[in-house]
Amino acid sequence: MSGEDLATLLQDGWGYHDTQSERLAGELEAAAMPVPAALLARFVFVATHTAGEHLGDWPRARRLAEPALEGHQPDAATALIWGRVSVTQLLAGDPIAATATELACLDAAGDGMTAALIEMRFMLISMLTGCGRAAEAAGLYDAALSLARAAGESAPHRSIAIASNNLASELLEAPARTPEGDRLMRAAAEAAHVHWLKCGDWVNDETALQLRAAVANVLGDPGEAIRLADAGLAIIAANSARPIDTAFLHLARANAWRALGEPAKAQTALGLADQAAEAAPSAALKAWYLDVRGKAPAAA
Repeated sequence: MSGEDLATLLQDGWGYHDTQSERLAGELEAAAMPVPAALLARFVFVATHTAGEHLGDWPRARRLAEPALEGHQPDAATALIWGRVSVTQLLAGDPIAATATELACLDAAGDGMTAALIEMRFMLISMLTGCGRAAEAAGLYDAALSLARAAGESAPHRSIAIASNNLASELLEAPARTPEGDRLMRAAAEAAHVHWLKCGDWVNDETALQLRAAVANVLGDPGEAIRLADAGLAIIAANSARPIDTAFLHLARANAWRALGEPAKAQTALGLADQAAEAAPSAALKAWYLDVRGKAPAAA
């Protein structure tokens, strides 16, 4: 397989990596070629995300990722590729190899060593969450977030935002939570918003508000949910149409109004949510909305 063919596989494969994970993992294994430097980061991410997070097969993810590093040396720009392989080795059950690869990452990171170390910790949190091990990720989260706060503006804001968003979302969907799980869910949702504001755009801002509104509802704070949802809707109104996000923000408002004993306002908000969802650009997004709507108290 040529480098051009591998680039096409990585691009096309991402479109079905979550629904046909076994297929893509097999295709990446069959590619069996030296990975060009320009594709190294993408290959390692897609391979470990697909085999590790979606299939839960970390030894397989390791077997895909390690050979890709052959012929390459980490530098300040690529160090975190080694960082991701280190986390994969750890989850595959080889802490010695993981530590050696982590040290290669930190050495290459140079002055960015602290940020690289923090990013690897949030990689671990995100990868644990992605393969259904959110409870283990939760056990690391507070300490990692404390380390990130101490790093200030040098912290890897995007990785923190992604890991925090994913953890809060998983806890939100959990069938049951403890009071500690509730606290952590709120903290992660708030941290995701804080760090998206440092590195993201208006879409990241309004989707973070959407998550926080959903969290506020399940934690029994409908007034806060309405405030957050209204803020998200205002951001969309000031920028550009986002039908499915608009639908979810109105659905959060509907749930909150119902909790406040305002059925008429809840029904109005639900109607606005349904109307927005009709304009969603794909059938998959509409189906997602209908699935969430069917579970919502306001739909009763």
